[in-house]
Amino acid sequence: MNRRTIPSLQMSDYGHDRLRAQGVVVMPLEVSMHQEPQRLIPHFHDFFQLFLIQGPARLMHDFRDYDVTGITLFFLSPGQVHTIFPSASSMRGTVASFTQAFFDDQSPPPSLLFEMPFFFSAESAPWFQVKASQAVRLTSLVSDLQREYVEDREGAQEALRCLLRIICIEAKRLYTLNHAVNESSRASLLVRQFHLAIEHHFREWQNLAPYARKLGITPNHLNDVIHEQTGCSAGDLIRQRRLLDAKRLLLHSDLSISEIGYQIGFQDPSYFSRFFRREAGHTPAEFRELIREKYH
Repeated sequence: MNRRTIPSLQMSDYGHDRLRAQGVVVMPLEVSMHQEPQRLIPHFHDFFQLFLIQGPARLMHDFRDYDVTGITLFFLSPGQVHTIFPSASSMRGTVASFTQAFFDDQSPPPSLLFEMPFFFSAESAPWFQVKASQAVRLTSLVSDLQREYVEDREGAQEALRCLLRIICIEAKRLYTLNHAVNESSRASLLVRQFHLAIEHHFREWQNLAPYARKLGITPNHLNDVIHEQTGCSAGDLIRQRRLLDAKRLLLHSDLSISEIGYQIGFQDPSYFSRFFRREAGHTPAEFRELIREKYH
């Protein structure tokens, strides 16, 4: 069995060095797949991505597969394992890669990114299909985004940032036409802040107390809000994030089971194995064998 590790990929070497250095790349999806075949196998990275896909494809996102067709928007947050398998030669599209620093620039927190229902969200799918009649403005905006990147005229950096923000807002509008999304509220903002805190601290903080302190509320109130907004307890979300990290390491590293347990904060390897089996239904070794057989 092929046991090559799966890399954390950098932004594509496409287009203008000046714009890439600022934290943004926009390119045709078919060019990305042709020039960088490593992106056709599971990988992850430390920046955001937005895909406009036209045609049939299979998406893999954090170990779940989705078959899509027509016009699809696919969103990725930093660290999420993913890939796209074209289901036909007719598939085409655009992929925009960008860092939060580029997107936010000098905007004060919280970032607009965390108002989107598809970034760092446990309650919403990371993709949705768009009816052709609803996609005219969206596809036009994405075409403008690609053109601005390719031409790199004066003011391109700010134009790209503005277009990305408008595309995200338009995508949110389209999403809400067919999905129930809560209006921005103190509770929904707390959920996103909690998700972000988990991303930064899940390996070191395994209980609610430090998260509650960081967010300025009591552990009971934090758990009540998270459960009301997501249907999961706050502890469940922490465990899910630790489990996901373990799955990623089992897939894309050659660390031993014990080393993986230590890396994600378990001091006892046997406890890590029990935790993993309870949450995933397999031992870590069984999962590694199954997932590598599937994706290699």
